Amino acid sequence: MYLRKVGVGMKKTFHPAWNVLRRITGIAVSLICVVTLLPFLQAEGAGIQNATRLMQPFTLIKSTTELHSDTLAPDAVQQFAHEQAIILGTEQAGNQWDHAQLDFYPLGPGTRSWLVYANVGESPVGYMIISANDQGQLQLSEYGQGEQRPYNISLLYQALDRQQLDLEELIPDGGGLQLRYAPPLLAYWKVEMPNDDVIYIDATNGDTLPTGVLKALDTDSRQASKRMKSIRSISVQAVVMTPEDSPQVSSLSVDSLDLQPLFDPADNLLWITSKALSINGVKTLNQQWKEHKKIVFSADHQNVLYGGPLPVSGYQIWRDERGTVHNQYVAIGGNTSVRRFVPLQSLLRDGNFYAVKP
Repeated sequence: MYLRKVGVGMKKTFHPAWNVLRRITGIAVSLICVVTLLPFLQAEGAGIQNATRLMQPFTLIKSTTELHSDTLAPDAVQQFAHEQAIILGTEQAGNQWDHAQLDFYPLGPGTRSWLVYANVGESPVGYMIISANDQGQLQLSEYGQGEQRPYNISLLYQALDRQQLDLEELIPDGGGLQLRYAPPLLAYWKVEMPNDDVIYIDATNGDTLPTGVLKALDTDSRQASKRMKSIRSISVQAVVMTPEDSPQVSSLSVDSLDLQPLFDPADNLLWITSKALSINGVKTLNQQWKEHKKIVFSADHQNVLYGGPLPVSGYQIWRDERGTVHNQYVAIGGNTSVRRFVPLQSLLRDGNFYAVKP
């Protein structure tokens, strides 16, 4: 099977018109039930070698009370993830974050990011994506609650089916699959074809991504990988993600989730013509909700890196032991994509909030 035959136009370079189309049409794929990820993605950037393993359950390292080898994640990453899970478990009694087993999945070479699934038995608790910055400091790039998770294998199959591709046939022919992550917020699959063509699929909504932009991101990640020492060099000191005068991670707790009704930004496009709202924190975000009810986040020309535009669907505040606001995570998506809690500062840096007018 050839990408040129089934993916006409995939080679075109991303340009503003593509972004406008995303803003107008919205996100078209509905998530279905969450199932287990592919069993064989157990090495950073590794391709799939054996299609017969597609249907097998897989076993990954567990990190609740005991840390394990750095085959899939360094010990410092596991320790950091464990601490974040404990913090998320302070929201309310019984949310089970602090009792969850944590499964780790490297997100491609050069990205310095790991997907973490949290489960109690067979029940999903949530997910995290942990990334290391250029200084080797770890940070919680995003997280989610409950069953909605990126890299849903059912979503991948739907996306490939629209391209008339069959993963079970693709892999034995020499193709490959990688889980990838590009800052600030692009979770995606890289599907490699036997004839060296590649397609990229958004792992939060199933959209096919523009090949030119993603190839450039791949090149950047490879160059970053060459510049940086092995990720295993990250030490336990990397667990500290705040300045010395900031509270330690163990002293943080989270407020209860504040969630808003979900909607599709494509249902009412008048927000495209409105002025950006003035928002600098969740306090002003709340004020805008009281006035406008529905708010959309758009990263404009960077929407490809966010899967946007997306509904703003909630927030969660992280506080220190004195009650001072330490982090503000805002939820985007949740209607036709995964609801993702991401740092508000990332959204303010890269995009704007718009009111949906009746």
